[in-house]
Amino acid sequence: MPKTNYPEYQDHIGGLPMSADGQQRFFINVGEVVYTPLHHHDYAELSYFVEGNGTESINGAVHRIRPGTVSFLLPHHMHKLESDSERPMTKYRCMFDLPLLFGDREDPEFSRLLYGIGTTSSSFADFEGTAAERMLTTLEQLHEEYALPDSPGKRQMIRCKLIEAMLLFIRAGTRAPAAATSGETEEKVKLSPLLQYVHTHYSETLTLEHLSHTFRYSVPHISRLFKEHTGKRFHDYVKQLRMESAATLLLHTNMYVTDIAAATGFDSFRTFARAFREMYGQTASEFRSAMRTDRDPRQP
Repeated sequence: MPKTNYPEYQDHIGGLPMSADGQQRFFINVGEVVYTPLHHHDYAELSYFVEGNGTESINGAVHRIRPGTVSFLLPHHMHKLESDSERPMTKYRCMFDLPLLFGDREDPEFSRLLYGIGTTSSSFADFEGTAAERMLTTLEQLHEEYALPDSPGKRQMIRCKLIEAMLLFIRAGTRAPAAATSGETEEKVKLSPLLQYVHTHYSETLTLEHLSHTFRYSVPHISRLFKEHTGKRFHDYVKQLRMESAATLLLHTNMYVTDIAAATGFDSFRTFARAFREMYGQTASEFRSAMRTDRDPRQP
């Protein structure tokens, strides 16, 4: 099945070709927003709010937005945004494919921290003072680099500045944990490639046995890693990713519900229908009808 470009993002990363070398997508701009309906997308998004006040909901958790607020969305995190008034909020909006952060070799510690956002650490942080100035400067430099004509090392410079911005966010959003033993640290590092694989392949047949064969860990060991470090059982974690993807397809495409069930990895429509009602309290068709009826008239 070809990848769907959701309408509201076709002017941004969804409508952009890959970079000249055929690698990951990247886009940054400064834009205004009053309202966005509940949705998600297949790339990461880092936002720094410069002006305005409002609220943002990420995976059902609502937080306030003010100048200096930074939020980060992993692919397929459900989110919506609304200003307190008709006055738009201004923000730096940086959208990219996650592999851009890692280059040729993934850093297990960085990967663990990154994929923990929204589960083991917060999806947003409020920056103030020198911390806010440093984050803003980093994004300004990233924006300037992106706007320049192609030059030697441009991709590497973008990666360096993007990593700097993400580490500033991670530090601000993560409370200092108690010192971990070497065994605990090793366990967390083991989970990072598993999480990356699950986020990439959730729409395919995905079982603990498959992960066990792929990563050469035992099924009980993988099951324990997911429960201890995400707070969810493996099955529930995958089901949530699939439900979030299904909700976006319902909102932003005209695909038949049966096709959405297949496209998001469910082995039968009956299983999909039961899971969707359990999570959203209504059928997929009812959800689509209700959400489209409630779409803000300011949106196309």
